[in-house]
Amino acid sequence: MLIGEFMALIKCKECGTDVSDRATTCVKCGAPIKAPKAKARSGCGVIVLGAIGVGVVVMIAAGSRNHSQNAASKSAEEACQKDDLSCLGDKGVVGAGVYCKDPVERLAKYSVKWTDGTFELKFSHFRWADQTVGAITYIGDKAEFQNGFGAWTPVTYECDMANDNKTVLDVRESGGRLPQ
Repeated sequence: MLIGEFMALIKCKECGTDVSDRATTCVKCGAPIKAPKAKARSGCGVIVLGAIGVGVVVMIAAGSRNHSQNAASKSAEEACQKDDLSCLGDKGVVGAGVYCKDPVERLAKYSVKWTDGTFELKFSHFRWADQTVGAITYIGDKAEFQNGFGAWTPVTYECDMANDNKTVLDVRESGGRLPQ
């Protein structure tokens, strides 16, 4: 028997003794005990659950169609001019955080400790590396490099990215933090 599962007592039809509803015979007189009839389940519950399921499927289908339309309209809106540093830099800063992380870590002689938060960007500034080809330098200071004595020192790092926001062209580091 499971915890929280209870047995009901019913009267034996022959002798009137209280007997478990799970017993097959009376413990006193041995008469067979008929199991009580299970309550019939209503078909309404199945219909309601089916209607809810259909509604959920329709909402998901409509949402994905709207999402596709919104994504297409947003991509048209988000097209940046090739000389708009602010727009291009804002679009590429997340990619820089992904693609520049490993090359920046390889600059450390010993270990690296990132000090950015979970939803914080690794790069807080950017500038043109080469405007003619659309390359941008992303600059950040959310890391500390370990020195030979085991102490952690803050560093400023730079990562040059190509205009595809995936190709790392160069990385550099220098001691200290960016000015506030």
